[in-house]
Amino acid sequence: IRQRVRRRIFYFCAGAVHIRGRARHTITRRMRRRAGRTAPPAAGPTQKKERMRMTLTKKEQGLLKDLQNEEKLCVEKYRKAAENACDAKLQHIFEKIEKAEQSHYDTVTGMLAGTLPAQQGQQSKGQASRQKAEKDLKSTASRAEKQRDAYLLSDLLGTEKYVSGVYNTAVFEFSDAKARQVLAAIQQQEQEHGKQLSDYMQANNMYC
Repeated sequence: IRQRVRRRIFYFCAGAVHIRGRARHTITRRMRRRAGRTAPPAAGPTQKKERMRMTLTKKEQGLLKDLQNEEKLCVEKYRKAAENACDAKLQHIFEKIEKAEQSHYDTVTGMLAGTLPAQQGQQSKGQASRQKAEKDLKSTASRAEKQRDAYLLSDLLGTEKYVSGVYNTAVFEFSDAKARQVLAAIQQQEQEHGKQLSDYMQANNMYC
């Protein structure tokens, strides 16, 4: 009789432990499911920023198409100017501005598709760094070569002035505040390009 009682007690205890283990496993599994449903997705380093969408009016589309054509022309002009520049320093300036103009073209093309670029912290260089660069703008080209470089610079400076004016008009005509910020930032960069050209011309007595 004692052995039977002991066996029943043993089976009862083992069953209770088994039930507790299953219950604990079920509760843990339910908690994990709830946590998976409610927890927000982790923002990993590879997660891309969502671009903002906007709706354009016909007038805004027309302005962006004009800007797109102008930026395409700027890219081609700076590329040819870099190929034909006689001074190596001037060639480097043209190549650097060409890359910036290509970035402007890509931004305007995206806006034409209704997409605003993610906010960028791109700003013009400070006054100190610009003055440091201006000290080393003297051309090493010959007199005849300088005249050819001066012609390239005059043409590009006139282009920058015109394109900056087109951007100025677009800033006033756009209704979306973020689109105006993007266009105003590009206009400021165009003005900076003109400043780089005029600084080189003044350093080499080309600016009248």
